[in-house]
Amino acid sequence: MSKANLNTSIRMDAADHALGAASTITTLMKEVSSLIPHAGPLASALGVTKELISIVNQMRDNKDQCSFLIERILRFLKDLAEESARLKEPIRYGSPTADRLNKLISAIKEIKKDAEAWKNTSLLERFWSRDKIKAAIVKHEKNLTDCLASFTVTTAIHLGATADNHIGKYRSDMRPDSNLMAHVVSDAGVTRGGLRHQCFQGTREVVISAIMNWARGDHSQRVCWLSGPAGFGKSAIMQTVAERLHEKGNLAASFFFMRGAGARSKFTRVIATIAYHISHSIPDSQPLIQQALQADPTLVSQSTQHQLQRLILDPLKQIPPQTKPMIIVVDALDECDDYKSISEFIDLLVQTYDHFPFRFLLASRIENHIAKAFTSDQAQSMTCFLKLETFNAGHDITTFLKSRFDDIRKQHPRLFQNTQQMWPVSEDLAALAERSDGLFIFAATVVSFIMDGKGSPQEKLQQILTSHVGLDPLYAQVLSNANHDDAFIKVLSAIIYLKRQLSITDLAKLLDLTSEVVVTRLMEIQSIIRIPADNQGSVQLNHASFRDFLLDKTRSKEYYQPLGEARMTIWSLECMVKYLKQDQWPQDKAEKYACREWCFHLECTIKGCESGELATAMVDIIQMFIRCEACEVWINTVFLGQLHQTIECLEGMKALLQVRITIIDVLIYPDTCFKSKSVSIFNETDAIIKSVSKIKNYLKVWLQIRNMLKCRD
Repeated sequence: MSKANLNTSIRMDAADHALGAASTITTLMKEVSSLIPHAGPLASALGVTKELISIVNQMRDNKDQCSFLIERILRFLKDLAEESARLKEPIRYGSPTADRLNKLISAIKEIKKDAEAWKNTSLLERFWSRDKIKAAIVKHEKNLTDCLASFTVTTAIHLGATADNHIGKYRSDMRPDSNLMAHVVSDAGVTRGGLRHQCFQGTREVVISAIMNWARGDHSQRVCWLSGPAGFGKSAIMQTVAERLHEKGNLAASFFFMRGAGARSKFTRVIATIAYHISHSIPDSQPLIQQALQADPTLVSQSTQHQLQRLILDPLKQIPPQTKPMIIVVDALDECDDYKSISEFIDLLVQTYDHFPFRFLLASRIENHIAKAFTSDQAQSMTCFLKLETFNAGHDITTFLKSRFDDIRKQHPRLFQNTQQMWPVSEDLAALAERSDGLFIFAATVVSFIMDGKGSPQEKLQQILTSHVGLDPLYAQVLSNANHDDAFIKVLSAIIYLKRQLSITDLAKLLDLTSEVVVTRLMEIQSIIRIPADNQGSVQLNHASFRDFLLDKTRSKEYYQPLGEARMTIWSLECMVKYLKQDQWPQDKAEKYACREWCFHLECTIKGCESGELATAMVDIIQMFIRCEACEVWINTVFLGQLHQTIECLEGMKALLQVRITIIDVLIYPDTCFKSKSVSIFNETDAIIKSVSKIKNYLKVWLQIRNMLKCRD
């Protein structure tokens, strides 16, 4: 036994012997010693307490009073150690709890210091000083009481502040904020993480050169619109051009829309994101942009024209003009859900042509609402129109395929031992390039299909050469090889209909599957989607055309995915019923998604009149949701964020239905709900009607209270 351990053992033995009559102290000491780890702030507090016991053991007077103080200290340390063990969170040096514990250690050391002095005094000195000693013990008792109370209060305040901070973070994206970053779509810029399509090295140089010449040229065409059909590689070209502009210091801002990617598919934060990027690419503008938002934090919720003027044009007027062309890149306008805002945005670019110090590079399919915005004489004169289909991509696609097939051969040498030197032969390579018909996404998907590990590359290539013309047959071929069980249908439907993509872990929870099942089902179609490296990443489609394929019955036929919005409604409600518990906030992104978006999916179900065979299941889960504790948690969550939007969403459903009566009649207007044979499936009991009526009233009353508080502030 070491000397230190021997000394500790001797002191404990002495303490037990001296306080033998005080069995409570002995028991507490053993219990606390077993609970507290050998290192850390709690161990330090216990060590000082042991030293105090050893000193009290040698005292002849005032033992009872000192033992009372020791008992209080030990009980407190025991409670603290038990709670720390329950939470599985040890108290560490440097933490706020450790700092508060240091005050208790200081109080114990003060008691020890006096006890040491009293122990060494003579009998006569103790007699004449008995009143002073008694007063000192009373003082120590008061100090100890204050110290323990202070520890409890400051801990409670710290926990309260942490909870407030958590709520504040939960609400931060729902309320006006003078911090511009709070309104930025962080994954929409050129340097974003995750999936980024780029041109294969040495390809698309002709069209890229045309864009770069426009960007650097001295002319009046301030807008360049790169248009082309789906799959021609517009986003890869825009990403490559944006990166080159960024390297040369000519990129002012960028925004890459993406359908089904949450905020990246909305126009709401586009101007704020562009303004944020400008504040970094042109540092002189940063304080001016921030001042504009601080002067009016509601700017980000105002009209596009007002945001453009106040957040971008006005600040730029106050700084010296740029000495080189600065470009704002906006890709995939057609993947924005808000058609009206896109049209308005293009109109504003045309109208502010004389005042805007930047050039705009835009890209999209030729959708009607976009093409119409470019029809005016002014738009025609100030726009450089580049049609991607007029650029011959055959040579580039051949270059891409040849390089990727060389990679396949190098990666799988054993599979090509008996194959002639060139694979594929030049005729097959030319046939593939011809079949691609300018579609780079076809070429990329062909490579992924051949490399998916479900057959030899040679066999997979022959399947393509003998059956595939275009993307649709290729998508159908991949889907035909998948096992279409319930889990696969769930996963496929979710990645198509989710309002914003979730991680593998959160998607599994929302669908009531395991992460392993989700990954296994995704592996069935890995050649046409991007599976993340770990379960914290989100699934991405290789191209938006896959979603278009699955949602068009004439194209996808037996692989058509209807009723997706109804399914998402049901899965979201089931998730809330299973996981939301009273007095707890939603714990992860799956629960938060279910809380925030189930009304959206229900509204889409009604718009499409698509509930069909799922109507009964939808009504059943809504009834269950209303009756259980999850409904109260959802109401509280709505209070913190999307209150106004939720009410508008629910009210809007009634207008969409017009004279048709469905479950929404019960949700919004329970008192006027009537019965008919055609809607008998939606008849509800009086108790459910009253419950839902309360939800509606709670939401509206809280909205009124919140608006009153805003007015008062």
